[in-house]
Parts: sequence; C-alpha cells; structure tokens
Amino acid sequence: MSEEPVVSEELVTVGLQRVFRLEEGEDGHFTLHEPIQLHNGDTIRGITKEEISEVAARLNEAKLKSESSFQWESEAEFSLVSLDSIGAFDRFFEDKEFIGQGENPVTFNTGRPSREFSAYLLCLFAQNPLLLRSPRHRMLLNRVRSYGVDRIPTGTRINRRPLEAESLFDVIGESLRVTTLRITSAKARSDFETLANSFLFHAAYNTDAAARIGLDSVFRSQAIQRVRRTQTGSLDAPRQTYDADLVHHYLMGVAAEIPLLEYLAYYHIAEHFFEKIFNEDLVNQVRSGITDPSFSARRNKDIQSIIRIITKVQRQVKDEGGVNEQRALQLVLDRFVSVSRLATDLDAYDASLVGYYANNDVPFAGASKAVIRGADEEAARSAIAKRIYKVRNALVHAKEGELPKYAPFAHDEELSREIPLMRFTAEQIVIAHGKVL
Repeated sequence: MSEEPVVSEELVTVGLQRVFRLEEGEDGHFTLHEPIQLHNGDTIRGITKEEISEVAARLNEAKLKSESSFQWESEAEFSLVSLDSIGAFDRFFEDKEFIGQGENPVTFNTGRPSREFSAYLLCLFAQNPLLLRSPRHRMLLNRVRSYGVDRIPTGTRINRRPLEAESLFDVIGESLRVTTLRITSAKARSDFETLANSFLFHAAYNTDAAARIGLDSVFRSQAIQRVRRTQTGSLDAPRQTYDADLVHHYLMGVAAEIPLLEYLAYYHIAEHFFEKIFNEDLVNQVRSGITDPSFSARRNKDIQSIIRIITKVQRQVKDEGGVNEQRALQLVLDRFVSVSRLATDLDAYDASLVGYYANNDVPFAGASKAVIRGADEEAARSAIAKRIYKVRNALVHAKEGELPKYAPFAHDEELSREIPLMRFTAEQIVIAHGKVL
C-alpha cells in the first residue's frame, strides 16, 4: 500500500481556494466571487465551514486509505483509470448502478466521485501546488470554474450542459471527469478491494471496457516530473541521426502511461544489442586466449582451455534458451554507459534517487542495492545490471508460487522509482549509436 494521503479540514479549504475564487467571511464561511447558476435556477454562492468539516471528518473515518481508495465499515470508494485511450469505460459506466442479490447484497455504483472523494482530490491540489501549473491542469482548472454555468449577475454566458450539483464538491466531482466505483454492503466487510477487482473483471468480460483501480496520472506528482531538459523556445535542430528501432522503443517508453510498459520499452533498447555484444565478447575471450604469449598450439591443455571457454558459453546459451542476458546487459553497459553521466542525469531528475538505489532493494523483484556513486565504474555497472535485470524478470515472469514477483498496479509506485535508472541508461545507449549529420 502507498503512503496514506493527508486529509484535513485545512487542506480541503486550501484546495478549494486554489480552484475557486473564494472570499472568507467573518463567520468562517466562504463566498464565491462569481456564484454558479445551475440549470434548474438554483445558485451556489459559496460553501460553509460546517460542510468542509463534515466531509473532511468523513474521510478521516475511513479504515483504509491509499492514493486511490477509501474504505469504511460497510462501504468503499475506488478511483478508476480507464485502460483505453478513448475512455470507453468512463462513457459506458457513467452513472450506473448494479445491485447484487442474496441475503446480504452488495451494490456497485459507477460515475462521478462522491463529495468525500472530490474533497480528497482538492487535498492533492493543496499538497502539490505544481499540479495546477501544467497545461493539462490549467485546462482542468478552467473547466471547474466555468463548466456548465452562467455568470451572475450579468447572465451573459449560456449553460454548456446541465449541472446536477448542490455543493462546490459536486462541481469538482462533475468537472474533473474522474470515475469512481462505490461499493456498499448490507453488512461490514473487509474485502472491498477484492469486490472491486471482481467487478472490473466482470465489466471487461462483458463489455470489453477495461479499467483499473488507481489515481489518474493527472493527479500524481510524477506526471509533472517528466524529463524536460529544454524549453521549447531554446530547442535546436538534432546533430545526429539515430537507429529507427531504438527511437521507436524510446518513444513508446516516453508515451507509455503504464509503468510496466514504460520500463520494458527502455529495456528493449539495451536488449537490442545483447546477442551482438555477447558474441563479440566470446570472440574476444578466444582471441585473447590464443594470442596470449603463454599459449601454445602444441600443448593439449592450452587447446582445452579454449575449448572450455566455448563449451561454458554454449552450455549457458542452451540452458537459458539464448545468450546469458544478465552478462549481456552488463557488457552493453560496459560498452556504452558512463556511470558518472548516469549519476548526473539522475541527480538532475531527482536528487534523492542515487541514494535511494544505494540504500534500498526492490522487494517485488528481489533486486539488491546498487551503489552508483562512490564505487568504481565496473562494480557500479555490475550492480546496476543485476538490479535492472531482476526488475525486468519480475515484470515478464509471473509463475504461480514464485516469489518475489511483480503485482500489476499494486507495485507501480515502487516500479516508477526504477524507471529513471532504466530510462537514462537507455538514452546513453541510443546516443552512443548516433551518427553525426
């Protein structure tokens, strides 16, 4: 489970103030500078301190909190992320209710978030001011402030669509276009996440509309921590050409929304050279052996030593169904990756990552620490290769009973911290194969 989100009355209030133009009165209530006119003629003029307190208190009563779910005794709410680019799940399951049968029925509701979950999203805005500065978030902010409303008293704007709302929290829920799954039970239970995943499988099986439990990347701080090295105005023309296959893998990684796909896209860039580099290494070992001054073609033991080198490699290839990938990965890193540049890139992206890799294993992969700074380059590359390779194996192998292993979505936060190491390694490999224009 990820670190618990911080929810408080103060954070909800700050989030409201960052999204809406509010003025605080002497009684602690807040008034909108521009009231919101609803399609039924009602008007939302602000929000009371009591309403904020009630919603914040309700959130803090939840037994289990994660970045994408809140669970109480007999109900739970999960944020959902559509797994297709056109949002088919969101459209198909907008404002739907499914009532179970039996003695203790469970009800599933899909649609816009509750007031409580909307308040939680406001807390994210309060804790991460940068969320509101990116272009996509500014678009969301404008939508919240103007979605489906007339301005009062001028009345010069026309409603874009009916807005069903009684509170500013409803406006947030409607405007941010987040889909949640709310589950209510006739009795207390502790398996709401299992129920949620069962519903998602049932929905995908019957409709081909797929979603997962999670928080949309638009609300995650990681979404704004992209590696933007240059402002658009200062970007110049490329000075090298690059291999098309490598470029395509790299573009797939940059564009990927799912950490697993992003990591594997960058890994494929290194994998592209495994067979070539591995075979070259074998040739070099043999050449080194037969050109050594101590070697004599007249001595059987010298010939046998060369045969042993080749036999050992052939046995490894046979056992593994191909080249020794971990060895090949290290050879690729030895050939194309500068550890000092890698450390510099990591520092520029997130100054804590070099220390994180040095002090933390990767539990879901059984991968050990990797000291990037302070060790000699050969030892650093060896540790990096082992860490990368074990993470990759955890992503592509999921046999029942094998531990440790990667659990889709559940380990995404841990995996996301491994992506910069893989990405910056892949970038050096692409650049090393560039040709000057």
